[in-house]
Amino acid sequence: MEPVWGGVEDTAAHLRGICALGLVRMNYSDVMNELADLLADPKPEARVTAAKAIAYTGNPQGVPLLRLKTRIGDQAPQVISECFSALLQLAPTDSLAIVAGFLFDPKEQICELAALTLGESRLEEAFDHLRNCWEQTRNVELRRTLLLAIGMLRQDKAIDFLISLVAQGKDIDAKDAIAALAIYREDRKLWQRVDRASEQRANQLGL
Repeated sequence: MEPVWGGVEDTAAHLRGICALGLVRMNYSDVMNELADLLADPKPEARVTAAKAIAYTGNPQGVPLLRLKTRIGDQAPQVISECFSALLQLAPTDSLAIVAGFLFDPKEQICELAALTLGESRLEEAFDHLRNCWEQTRNVELRRTLLLAIGMLRQDKAIDFLISLVAQGKDIDAKDAIAALAIYREDRKLWQRVDRASEQRANQLGL
């Protein structure tokens, strides 16, 4: 605790996180109990690092801790985001449906974080979850994020889906699909497909 104007403040959250990673690195036998405590730390920075450290262990015993944390929630969205990532690292098959379930969370930010985490995972099965959510939601911002996540999967069927939107989707969907595909701008062959889809769209509209 360090003195600040009007009282004291906990300034050691970062240090606690570093120590947790150190315990993992040295294979400390009771590390999961320490990480469980850190996952309930008052400081969000420490809780984020706790989730990272659980993933770093590579030990599936950490999965129940992460599942519990995602279920009870956290005031800091970045903590839940890190738990999503850790779950997909430690138990991708069993955790995919859990993370995908948060695509329909009442909080839009949590939906977006779940979508981006699924995109970053590059798991083949994630595409159907992302597309299903995109088809069901009418939230413009969330739909845009879902298309970005689909692009992040770097899968042929995901790219084909985005290019089909460029060619035949609604104007706003075509625009968002092009934005999602922008991560492939350096891929000349792929971007030629995007250009052809855009030309096809223009011909259909008589432009």
